[in-house]
Amino acid sequence: MSVEQRSGVRRRTLRAAKIVYGDYRYIVDCVVRDTSSGGMRIRCDHAREIPQDFFVFDPTEQSLRRAEVMWRRENELGLQFTAEPIYIHDSHDPRHARFRFM
Repeated sequence: MSVEQRSGVRRRTLRAAKIVYGDYRYIVDCVVRDTSSGGMRIRCDHAREIPQDFFVFDPTEQSLRRAEVMWRRENELGLQFTAEPIYIHDSHDPRHARFRFM
């Protein structure tokens, strides 16, 4: 029996998102399966090849959020957020401009 380690309530979802890494050069499509205030579970192809930490771009919220992989299972990743969201329309970082059109 596993012990629940989430700090917040988990909300089931099924929505598209993007994994962003390599100084914003690499973008991989993924699906958010559930989310909480502290992290999320995502599904993506080639999950084993995704780096240990990266950004998740949520097109619904128009935000980037740094996350760290807490566990990997076949094509799923359990993520913990490691920073507050960056809202791309409020950001002055030119690397974020491309996300405004996704």
